[in-house]
Amino acid sequence: MSKFVVLSHFQAVEITRAILDKKDLVRASLDLGLTASTVKFDYRKQLVVFSEEEKITFDEVSKIASTENVCFVVEKGKTAATKIQLFSAETNRFYKLFPTRDAPTAEISGIRMHRVQERSPWEDTEDKIKCVEPLGGMVLDTCCGLGYTAIAAAVSKKVERVYTFERDKNMVLLADYNPWSQPLFADIKIKLALDDVSTAIKYFDANFFTAIIHDPPRMALSPELYSSEFYQHLFRVLKKGGKLYHYTGSPGEKRGINIPRGVVRRLKEAGFSSVIERKDVLGVVAVK
Repeated sequence: MSKFVVLSHFQAVEITRAILDKKDLVRASLDLGLTASTVKFDYRKQLVVFSEEEKITFDEVSKIASTENVCFVVEKGKTAATKIQLFSAETNRFYKLFPTRDAPTAEISGIRMHRVQERSPWEDTEDKIKCVEPLGGMVLDTCCGLGYTAIAAAVSKKVERVYTFERDKNMVLLADYNPWSQPLFADIKIKLALDDVSTAIKYFDANFFTAIIHDPPRMALSPELYSSEFYQHLFRVLKKGGKLYHYTGSPGEKRGINIPRGVVRRLKEAGFSSVIERKDVLGVVAVK
């Protein structure tokens, strides 16, 4: 259960319709579609009542209903909702939680971290997990983001621990407000480290992980995570027979730039076999 009331336009539209229909209450999700709760209305004070301490005005819920590009949090004691977004002077980037039909995605300076059209963010995550199944033992999720990969990997009963790394504290702040990310902080099988995986990976023993999901930012933002040196470390820490999924996306494709081709070549040079580009999951899969 989420520790905050978090709404997007999907839920706010349902609530607004109930107000227009003069209903006394409605069942709606207060955690971006994960569960349903009873929402009451105070027509005299023009308030939507989620709990004794969490209420917003009719005008505020109408505003959320008409805003399709960001999620909102309802803070206790306030009758106005707050956009889940922030600007970091340290990174010079703008971050926000972008709503979809299921799990939200993070948008960083206009770039969304998951597919949101042909696949939803949660379906996108499940596609990546399927590339390294069956899962068991120790799993490495190199770049945490909102934590969906780590959460999905930890579901398998045979998985003992999922190690996940996030070097950008702003992403962890977004995850803290995101209802879909809460298992990242609650599941004892998940070990989240605020660290750069390109450095941290050097401290793991050889043959430690049974599977690796490598979902880095674009190459232009993190070239070290596409380097031969880093791939050699991925090969070293993966057990024999272990599987790797490497997200590449298709940036630069229209300009004739082929990122996956270089990834395939360097993974083979690092020692991986059965290295195959999988356009259906926008990545490359390989085996040690």
